[in-house]
Amino acid sequence: MSRPPGQARIEAPVVGLTAGLPGGFRCIAEDPDGDALTYAFDWGRAKAEVSLSERVPSGTAGDVAPVFQTKGQFSARCRAVDTHGQLGAWSEYALFEVHPAPPLDDGKRELTVEVFGHGRVTSTPSGIDCTSTCSARFEVGAEVTLSVEPQPGWRFTGLLRCGTERASQVVRVDHNYHCGAGFARREEQAVEWRQTGASYPSDASWGPDGRLLAVLDQRGSRGGLRIWNAGLGQVARIIHQDSTDIRSVSWGPRDEDLAVGLADGRLALIDPATGAFHQTWSAHAGPVVGLAWYARGNELASVSHPETGGAEVRFWAASSGTESRAPLRTARTLRKIHWSPDGARVALEMAGEQVEIHSLDPWVQVHEVGHGDSFSWSPDGARYAVGSYRNVRVYETATHELQASWFGPWSVSSRMDWSPTQDWLVIVDLVHSLTVLNVNTGRVVANNTEVPPNPLDALGFSAVRFHPVHDSFVAVARRPASVSTFSVDAQQSRLLRHELVAHSSAINATKWSPAGNRLASAGDDGKVRLWGAAGQALATLDGHEGKTVRALGWDASGARLASGGNDGRICLWDVEQGRLTQPPLQMMQRAQGHPPTVAHVALSPDGRTLASAGATLFLTGSMTSVQVWDVASRTELLNIPETDSPVVELGWTPDSQSLIIVYTHAAWDVWNRSSGVLKRVESAPEILTTAALSPDGTRLACSDRLGVSVLDVGTGAVIAETPTWTTQLALAWHPDGSRFSGGGAERLVFDWQVHERGYLLPSVMGAHDSMVLGASWRGDGAVLTTGGADMALVTWRAR
Repeated sequence: MSRPPGQARIEAPVVGLTAGLPGGFRCIAEDPDGDALTYAFDWGRAKAEVSLSERVPSGTAGDVAPVFQTKGQFSARCRAVDTHGQLGAWSEYALFEVHPAPPLDDGKRELTVEVFGHGRVTSTPSGIDCTSTCSARFEVGAEVTLSVEPQPGWRFTGLLRCGTERASQVVRVDHNYHCGAGFARREEQAVEWRQTGASYPSDASWGPDGRLLAVLDQRGSRGGLRIWNAGLGQVARIIHQDSTDIRSVSWGPRDEDLAVGLADGRLALIDPATGAFHQTWSAHAGPVVGLAWYARGNELASVSHPETGGAEVRFWAASSGTESRAPLRTARTLRKIHWSPDGARVALEMAGEQVEIHSLDPWVQVHEVGHGDSFSWSPDGARYAVGSYRNVRVYETATHELQASWFGPWSVSSRMDWSPTQDWLVIVDLVHSLTVLNVNTGRVVANNTEVPPNPLDALGFSAVRFHPVHDSFVAVARRPASVSTFSVDAQQSRLLRHELVAHSSAINATKWSPAGNRLASAGDDGKVRLWGAAGQALATLDGHEGKTVRALGWDASGARLASGGNDGRICLWDVEQGRLTQPPLQMMQRAQGHPPTVAHVALSPDGRTLASAGATLFLTGSMTSVQVWDVASRTELLNIPETDSPVVELGWTPDSQSLIIVYTHAAWDVWNRSSGVLKRVESAPEILTTAALSPDGTRLACSDRLGVSVLDVGTGAVIAETPTWTTQLALAWHPDGSRFSGGGAERLVFDWQVHERGYLLPSVMGAHDSMVLGASWRGDGAVLTTGGADMALVTWRAR
């Protein structure tokens, strides 16, 4: 009987190869029976075709000279085949590099633009005009303006690696340049529901019926609006301007009277249903920092701070954008403007604890009130209140006579508002205290203090607004970011809080329960939040002492949830009860003073076994370890104190028997729970950024610097692949295993269909405002939920 050849050895060129030119590779092996050998070469990601050498005697090298078109670093291997078809063992991998062909010496450089989604990109000067991928050569140093045009039903999400992200972008072509343009479906078509955080919320304004709430939020250098459906606790729309930022907001007496002030001095009226700016006009030379509607009419007041100092208040007929009254000018800067309900006066909160009340009759003298930190009109305008340190004073509007002076538990009164339905004032301060006060008696109706996790870093409440219909109000704080509604329970003297912000910082993990009735999300704010299938808030789980939570994992029943994070703990939750099932497990500390960060957790489908992977950071690098426990006894079943490289995926097979531990160097260990055997599987060497185990446990979806691929768990072979320069940070399989989705550094949410012929068909599902960090399909396969560094939790409809 013929025996197979021995293991082969491969020799790769020492110097790099050039794309389009042949390169030399050599393989050698010996056959125990002396049979002649043919050598087969596997080129990994560099080339799909296998190369075969001429047949040579045993122990003689066989040469091939392949031509590669793909540029980059790759690995190759070879094996021997004897005359009987017996296969020898593969050689070790040999690394090689393919360099681009030298550019034409014509004084030009190539600009390549790749379109993601559906849209068109053109350039000035001409050359780029495409809806997929196109290239053009421009003179060195040329400044090329890229312009974009989304297809109907799609929106432009930004230029990728082209510089700053605006609708029109100038690229200086000093070298060969490859960048992209992102397009995603319009959110009203693509989004099932959305929860979101807030970066730096500063003001809020209710819609006239109290159904919608507009919150002004400073996102980095850009100010925008988040429109909440407060009853559902979900964000209905996010609105911003590409060319400038939003600095102020006020909602008038009609739904369509949503006004914003812009940094470039313009005023705009927005349709809250579509986010469209349906009317704009120039109002000031500088940013519009304040707005107020006349409650019964069609007039709008705007505030700006001129460079010469003080404040400028101008009045507008909103229907025409023309001035309706003479402007007001003050010597001091203005913090807030309040228009009286009857339209006869405006009250200005000034710097220096002063309130100025201006009659719009030019012949009436300005009235000043000292020691005023905050102000509010009564609903009928017959009275007004002025707040200061531990004190609120109530005045008659017509005479400015003091009617009452009440003292309370607040500190400096940063903001207050008068209820339209009760004789109540709500007063908020800089130490996160909220007080509801009966204006007529001075009795404290309810009081609450929201102590932030880091009080020394907190900024207190920046806005408070009573609901126009109900006995509730919204309070907004800049840092830590919060947008909360409070119901007033007067009989129990308490405030019932409902937080609208999903997470106050980046969302690192999202995970649907197998049945699809609950979604878990976790992030840098240290919280694990549970949501219903329709996006309703169910519970908040606090078990990580405010430290970042990075990983989540369900059992098959959906009754238990595991979470892990920067505190090195792994918490196991009973989600029905909202409590821990046992004290947290702690990953072993590998170095004194260096607690591990839990990056991955995996609870076996039967709920009996819990696995975690953690990284210990040092000044010189990091060390990753893996631990597995029996849940019932808390006995350690596996301990890998130091892995070969960081872990990018930890997943169980459906039968709970095998744990797959995937490493960044494109290898993985398969641990059998029953036998304790650890088996290594290797694929072509690469640097993986993320990976996801398929629902049946047989395939891995992977992302690396060359593209996205599907690998066989048992052999490491490539099943399907597609090249891309985008970097994926989170991947998730569809429940039926026919596709997987995710996103990463480029903010786009992709979907890849796995085709039997070995390729992946990509499409764009949506987009975040920042990096995509988590992804999970719901059990019915109807929606995908992603979380990102923009604090958004978005559920996308499958197409």
